[in-house]
Amino acid sequence: MPIVKINVLEEAKNLTQPFLVVDLAEIDDFAARLFVSEGMVAWHKHIDQEQLFLAIDGELSLESEWGNTMLRSGEMAVVPKAVTHRCGSAARTTALVFERRFFSNRQNGQRRLFVLKGAGEIKPVSIGAAALSLKEPSEARKLTTVDDLALSVIRYEGETEEHLCSQGSELFLVQQDSLTLGTELGTVTLGRGEMTVIPHGASYRTQASESAVVLLASKE
Repeated sequence: MPIVKINVLEEAKNLTQPFLVVDLAEIDDFAARLFVSEGMVAWHKHIDQEQLFLAIDGELSLESEWGNTMLRSGEMAVVPKAVTHRCGSAARTTALVFERRFFSNRQNGQRRLFVLKGAGEIKPVSIGAAALSLKEPSEARKLTTVDDLALSVIRYEGETEEHLCSQGSELFLVQQDSLTLGTELGTVTLGRGEMTVIPHGASYRTQASESAVVLLASKE
């Protein structure tokens, strides 16, 4: 099955109802889900799984019992299990949420029924700011995790050696410039706001004419 390029902003144009969540990609037992925000959802919590919110276009307000934060384009934050929260925006905003496709307790995970109010903090992470700290091309810096899915930033320049997806599938979401991925399943070139998934067991090479900044999602 050939690899597929997904344009997040183009897919968002098809969403006419705020907060209607659509699966865009699967990273093994995780999903990257798209929604558009306008207004505010009701307060709620998830006792079985964490959620990672990534603002793609616009500003996403993330309110919780641990405090409030604003996610701007290219920023993300993780809401832990059992933390009561809600998200929304004054104007139409495009965002992704990364979470398990199945409840973690069905995978012998542990539920969390409640947390102490104010016991923690939900901090935004800027992909662009983290990329500036990368000293070498192809160097990966882990930014955060959602359950056991790791989100890292990588800066690609030129052509890399072949890499095998030995630990699981890998999702590439380009943040800056463009990146070409060559695999035995085909070749795809991704621009800003476009993503693809390389399946578990596949090999790939990357090529970037300039300096491509990429968000990588993969199992730890």
